[in-house]
Amino acid sequence: MTPFGWMIVAFAVFMTGVCLFAYVQIERNAYQTRQRRLARKHDVQDYPAL
Repeated sequence: MTPFGWMIVAFAVFMTGVCLFAYVQIERNAYQTRQRRLARKHDVQDYPAL
């Protein structure tokens, strides 16, 4: 394999890592948002406004 071919492979692996990292961050944020929303709903039900 030529050095240029190795550069292409390295770039493809790097971009795969970047995409995976972005996907994990998006899913993590969605999960945290869901948990916050559930906790807020739970708090409102437990302690209704006076």
